[in-house]
Amino acid sequence: MWSGDDTALFPAPEGELLFTTDLMVEDVDFRTSYSNGFDVGWKLIAANASDIAAMGGRPWRAVASVAVRPETEVAFVDDLASGMAALCRKLDLGLVGGDFSSGREISASVAMIGIAGEGGPVLRNGARVGDALCVTGTLGGAAGGLLVLEEGIDADGSEDREALVAASQRPRPRVAEGRVLAGYARAMIDLSDGLAVDLGHLAEASGVGCEIDLDAMPLNRSLTWLCDRRLDTDPVALAVTGGEDFELLLSLDASDLSEARARVGELGTTLTQIGVVTGGPARIGDRDLDEWRAAGWQHLHNR
Repeated sequence: MWSGDDTALFPAPEGELLFTTDLMVEDVDFRTSYSNGFDVGWKLIAANASDIAAMGGRPWRAVASVAVRPETEVAFVDDLASGMAALCRKLDLGLVGGDFSSGREISASVAMIGIAGEGGPVLRNGARVGDALCVTGTLGGAAGGLLVLEEGIDADGSEDREALVAASQRPRPRVAEGRVLAGYARAMIDLSDGLAVDLGHLAEASGVGCEIDLDAMPLNRSLTWLCDRRLDTDPVALAVTGGEDFELLLSLDASDLSEARARVGELGTTLTQIGVVTGGPARIGDRDLDEWRAAGWQHLHNR
């Protein structure tokens, strides 16, 4: 809890701690032309909580730092705090302190502590040849929502449009799913930078290859609506290279897939096998993984 002193004060829990941080910067990670303060605050907590989920842990405590331009309206700052607090309540996560300053652009960061599950954290380096590669939920929605916002596509209030915008602006970290899947996953990572980039991280850490079936990709259903209005849109490309879906990608023994799928299904979430771990090269469809990765988002490269 916040004690009113120089730091937050709380007793250390038993077990391994998970520690992560994430930063959102105006005109790099969001634009105030379409993101309100609540969106930014919510997404910042979601990004950090998703990292904890990918390790099979539960978010526990967080601190936040915010810098705003001097002319920033107080309402934006209030909404940002409200967005962080709203998702913290849903996750039973304590937001216990932070700092506030001014800057040339709006930026906000969160440092978060999580607690690993009883079996310990799930790492990226445990995938084995023959494992099934699976993802939770659907892919491409966040990238589709970003296109809608950036290009001002059909601001008509349709359910599909709003679903894509919500996927981009108010993502739901798979915390409960991550805790369930920790009992099955040999390796796991969250899809923050896109399937191609994050699959590459998992494959490299585990020293394996993969074969991904593009026809098995669980696409966000509202992408059909987007493709009808933006004819050159490739939904599969959005699913593979678009980031910020914050779904979980994992490898597990194929014999455990049915049970894991049923357990995740009890939470109202799907678990879809999209490929297998191999001892050969990493491929998505008929192309090398590196070709897809080059089209995906990588910080410091995509500037």
